[in-house]
Order: sequence, then structure tokens, then C-alpha cells
Amino acid sequence: MTSEGSAHARFRRALEAGTPLMVRAAAAELQRVGLDGALAICVVFLDGEPDSFPRAAARWVARLTLEQPVALTDANLALASMAALQHGSKRAGAESVIELCAR
Repeated sequence: MTSEGSAHARFRRALEAGTPLMVRAAAAELQRVGLDGALAICVVFLDGEPDSFPRAAARWVARLTLEQPVALTDANLALASMAALQHGSKRAGAESVIELCAR
């Protein structure tokens, strides 16, 4: 381990900094980014690199449906929440994603 800490610690710091380039570099060091980390990447892209958000959001929803037991209505809610984050009310979209993840 370097003086900068583990790859996971660098990833967390990059997320906190909110710089898409740093997040990409830190994520590349990890063998796997969990769903929660992938969602955090989406948020960073939403604010710092909005053109990258739609693809990241679609990938997150796809992973959610593949990795978790998600009903079709919840998958639809996940897509609608991501669309709300991008085009509608960020607060409503965030609240929907939080509610969905809490299930």
C-alpha cells in the first residue's frame, strides 16, 4: 500500500472531490466497483460531466436489475429516477433512488 492508501480509499476521496477524471482513474484501479459506488459515479457525472451521465445511469440500472432481485416496477422506477435526476427535479430523482435502494 502506498502513502496514498488503498485503491478503495483513493476511490472514496475521488468521489468526495467530485472530479470525473479522478473518479475514472480511481475506479480503474479497483477490480470491481459495487452498485453503491457506481451510483456515486453517476452523481459525479451528473454534475461534472453531464454528457456521460445517461450512459452511466443506464449501466447502473442494468447492473441493478442483474445483480439484485428487482421487480419490473422497481426497474422502471430506477429508470424514471435517473431521468428525473437528469431532466427533472434532482431532489425527486434522488429521493426515488434512495427509496429504491432502501428496499
